[in-house]
Amino acid sequence: MPIRTGSIATGEHFFDRTTEIKSLWRTVQENHIVFAGPRRLGKSSILKRMSEEATAHGYIAALVDVSGHDTAVEFLDCIERAFPDESVRHSLGKLGKLIASPIKIIKKVDVKLPGGVGGGGFELQALPETSWKVSALALQNRLTETPVLLLIDEFSVFLDKLIAKNKPEAEALLGWLRTWRQTDTTCRFIFSGSVGISALLERHGFTTWMNDCHEFPLGPFKQPAAMAMVIELSARENYRLPKETADYLCARTGWLSPFYLCLLLDESINAADDRRVENPESAAEKELILSDVDDAYDRLLASRSRFVHWHKRLLRDLAPSECDVALAILRALSRAEAGLTIAQLRNRLSKLIADPQTRSDRLSANLHYLEENGYVGLHQDDKVQFLSFLLKDYWKKNHGA
Repeated sequence: MPIRTGSIATGEHFFDRTTEIKSLWRTVQENHIVFAGPRRLGKSSILKRMSEEATAHGYIAALVDVSGHDTAVEFLDCIERAFPDESVRHSLGKLGKLIASPIKIIKKVDVKLPGGVGGGGFELQALPETSWKVSALALQNRLTETPVLLLIDEFSVFLDKLIAKNKPEAEALLGWLRTWRQTDTTCRFIFSGSVGISALLERHGFTTWMNDCHEFPLGPFKQPAAMAMVIELSARENYRLPKETADYLCARTGWLSPFYLCLLLDESINAADDRRVENPESAAEKELILSDVDDAYDRLLASRSRFVHWHKRLLRDLAPSECDVALAILRALSRAEAGLTIAQLRNRLSKLIADPQTRSDRLSANLHYLEENGYVGLHQDDKVQFLSFLLKDYWKKNHGA
């Protein structure tokens, strides 16, 4: 069974995260959630697993990827297609007694919606006149009393594009979603994305539109889970992975993201295959050794296509002046083996930003962005470091000068 290094992990490809999923189910009973965490931690895979478990928890769920859209109309259409009328009615019948679970049933408020929509409904704050107002309120009226779980994946990618295209429309959509969430509704929202939602909202002054959501941060694997995963995946490829080599692979990965672990393991198996071809005498037992991991690491660093998008994303997403600051931070961190303190980073930026207060503010804002987007993190010794050792060494090699 090939190792997955980019697509959503399902079935036997999905590992661990039992504690996180239990906590998400507990939290979503009474809250809407912003599912936060840097790229490459498997947030989409967790949402997929939750969509598969939803019926057992009393919900009708759909995982909706909105990354390919940039208008409110398209966003609404995604939800409409995920929850068509007949599908919802059929699912309600299947849920049966589960609906009498902790999910509370709301009281109707008789409100006429604009455009002749509905009769039974709910109290609403005024939604600005938009081309999508009637369909938005109709959708809300249809789903609000139903135990629907809307798993909105790549919401931040969609929102970023919508803001760039039509900022007032983005604000209107965020305002309507907040109003819906704050009605006495049985619907629940989980918003996720590969771009940090909090940093995006803060950058555009939209923080208040989602401050009613519970922020649920996702972290990397713990060491035991990472070890168990790489050993199991190796076995599926008919390779034995001794504990010493598994420890070494995890150590070279640094940040125990399932993506980076699988990436390095997959390349280590390729390196082992080549070693066994070149040295037939070592082909008797298929076992990964330390040198396979080192060879794999070097091969990955030599493949620019694996990491070049991390640099291009900064050029694409940040204003030139902020991009310069972000690049200066990453350049300094790539040269520091043990990371740098905030004070040290502030000193590194003194030539770029003369005023101390401005320098401190811009450093803070850029670190927030870089942390939410999976570049860096603050470690226990209060030093900022690259999360992925692979990304750090790539950056030092290609952008550290």
